[in-house]
Parts: sequence; C-alpha cells; structure tokens
Amino acid sequence: MFIFNRKGFTLIEIMIVVAIIAIALSIAIPNFFRMSSVSKKTVCINNMKKITAAVEQWAIDNNVSASTAIDAQQESYIYDNYLRGGKPACPSGGEYVINPAGSNPQVQCTYEDEGHKI
Repeated sequence: MFIFNRKGFTLIEIMIVVAIIAIALSIAIPNFFRMSSVSKKTVCINNMKKITAAVEQWAIDNNVSASTAIDAQQESYIYDNYLRGGKPACPSGGEYVINPAGSNPQVQCTYEDEGHKI
C-alpha cells in the first residue's frame, strides 16, 4: 500500500481562493472610486467656503458695497492676503469663479454640474 505525502494545494482549492478574492475586489474597487469622487467634491466645497469667507472679510475691511464686481487684481489680493496658502485648487481640476460681492453663491466651481457647489 502506498502512502502519499500530500504537500501543496489542489487546483480546486486555488480556484476557490481566487474566486473569493475576485468577489471581494468586485465589491471594493467601485466603492473606492466612488469615495474618491466624494472626497474630491467635499474638498472643493470646503475650498469654496474658505474663499467665500475671505471675500466677505475683504468686503467688510474695504467697505465694498453689495453687487460690486471683483476684478482680477482684487481677486489676487484676496487670495494673497486673506487665504493661508494662496489660491486653493479644486482637486478635480476645476476653476473657482468669484461672483460680485454679496452674491449668492459668492464662489462657484466650473465643476458645478458634478456636485461641486455650495
């Protein structure tokens, strides 16, 4: 009678492990990309809130009346003097547009259609 020393895994065992890993990845990968998109949107909204607060503070400090358009020089001054770190960047690649003082919303992102809005 022969006694076989069984060492290693059978093909069935390996296939079961690979199938379990594939199922786990098929659940995890879409959630990862969705959460990445959600976090980018959240960072963008927080950036817009910071810019809004900076514009409001600038308007108060300089007695700027409501509906006064903000030119590029004033915008640059706001980013340099009222925001730590200068002009923030949208993590999705959008650009921030500052509307006239007192507008609602004060700041908009060019990715507004994708939920980047206050």
